[in-house]
Amino acid sequence: MYNAICEFLNQFVDFTEEQLNEFKKSLEVKHLKKGDILLNEGQVCDYVIFINKGAFRLYSLGDGQEYSTEFFFENVFFGDYVSFLTDKKAKESIQALEDSTVLILKRKDLYHFYKTINNFVNFGRLIAEHLFIKMASKNDDLLLMTYEERYKKLVKERPEVIQRVPQYMIASYLGVTPEALSRIRKRLYNE
Repeated sequence: MYNAICEFLNQFVDFTEEQLNEFKKSLEVKHLKKGDILLNEGQVCDYVIFINKGAFRLYSLGDGQEYSTEFFFENVFFGDYVSFLTDKKAKESIQALEDSTVLILKRKDLYHFYKTINNFVNFGRLIAEHLFIKMASKNDDLLLMTYEERYKKLVKERPEVIQRVPQYMIASYLGVTPEALSRIRKRLYNE
């Protein structure tokens, strides 16, 4: 249950067995069914989530439609970080796309580890830098790439999205209608 998260942590910094055991004790295991909502827009997200098994999407509602903003799969931390950092209501919801198992780390426990385990401060900084780079890259893609180029990049760099996420959610993520995405896929297939 905890092997994947320990391996993930040790990719960034080395933790002692004692530190990892203390960390594991603070985690809450949660099982979700496909379609379950882990966080509703308007709630405060006071935790970060590590996906042990499964897939999730972050999405928002506007004009009566759902807009998928990101997809997450095994062996990553995620959550509504703006809500987490500011203690304000989330502007997005989190939904399980598959039957999933997650490990939840509450904010108070994370901040406790920041104070008591020096490596955790470095770990937190490295994760924040990684997320910033990912967000900046996504913003660049939105501004500089065509829908077709963004789809090609998604196929190349994140094939699990194509394989595990319904097409209408992918279309929403790319900012196109499902019909437009279908035309893009058909055109690329014919090339």
